[in-house]
Amino acid sequence: MNSGKSSRKLQEVNENQLKEIWNSTQIVITLAYTPICGTCQVAKRMLEVVSNLLPQVPFLQINLNYYGELAQKYEIMSVPCLMIHHQGECVEKVYTFISVPFLYKKITSYL
Repeated sequence: MNSGKSSRKLQEVNENQLKEIWNSTQIVITLAYTPICGTCQVAKRMLEVVSNLLPQVPFLQINLNYYGELAQKYEIMSVPCLMIHHQGECVEKVYTFISVPFLYKKITSYL
């Protein structure tokens, strides 16, 4: 059943696109994930809800199976990992996806 409202999905990007967006946008939310990670799927759904509340903020996702060097460079310890970039710099990494309100508050603290 579709309520008529479109649900915003996280934009899948490659490493080059990711770096370009990080450097050209005030605040960017990026989910680093792997496809077989069940917790990553839950995190993705939570972030889709938050992204609908913050349409002005880019919400991206990157599959770390293809970008191991990126994981090393940003010292990503586990997935899912939410990276918050503000003015081109990674200002915070979040590994615990407690709730939608928690993520909303965390992200809006940078707006």
